[in-house]
Amino acid sequence: MRQSRLFVLQDLAEGALIALDPAPSHYLRNVLRVTVATPVTLFNGQGGEHLGHIASISKSAVGVQLRHFSNIDRTSPLTVNLGLCITKRDAMDTAVQMATELGVSRIQPVLSEHTSVGRQAAAKRSSHWQQVIYSACEQSGLNRPPTLGAVTPLDTWLARATGDLKLVADPSGRVNLLTLAVTPQSIDLLIGPEGGFAEAELARAAHQGFICAGLGPRILRAAHAPAALISLLQARFGDLQPFG
Repeated sequence: MRQSRLFVLQDLAEGALIALDPAPSHYLRNVLRVTVATPVTLFNGQGGEHLGHIASISKSAVGVQLRHFSNIDRTSPLTVNLGLCITKRDAMDTAVQMATELGVSRIQPVLSEHTSVGRQAAAKRSSHWQQVIYSACEQSGLNRPPTLGAVTPLDTWLARATGDLKLVADPSGRVNLLTLAVTPQSIDLLIGPEGGFAEAELARAAHQGFICAGLGPRILRAAHAPAALISLLQARFGDLQPFG
């Protein structure tokens, strides 16, 4: 049986008996329907993970007995700062989920000319995106969730970009990511909304040192483009490689 992994916003310590907060207690008790002695792994984003088991179940809280701390770190050696233009709800959730699972360091929701979601409405979705990130970490084995930035205008994000390599996803790009003669430790990657970028936006990105990167003859949906590009970057410069 696969052992459940759960992110918690609580202090954890080897050997401690933890009474979980209401949200994780509800999830374990009513969704996973765990029983006493069920093994579980907890992590809180501060590094490593704690192995334990369910010690008690009540209406008020689920108790977890922590036995062993593992200092394992699955963080990618490549820093990827993702500027993600806000898309419709399901597409944005997919993009955030896949980017997290593929090991980005930071996700910055960005407002661009063709963004169809207003700033105030987008800001209200930040807590939901944070939960998507936590769930993706639980699924993928990551112990340090990427940072979720506040919703910001495109030009502000461009001006703050300081990566060794700066890329903007656009079908016009002809650069081959697998043969780039660079060895970056940090990459700023900008992904547009469903309607893509306006020409003026691409020009401003180029002025800030961004290179257009495409994916050959195919144009991917905004929800899927981040996963495709991040996979290529992690395979070339990060840790998305077969062992051996």
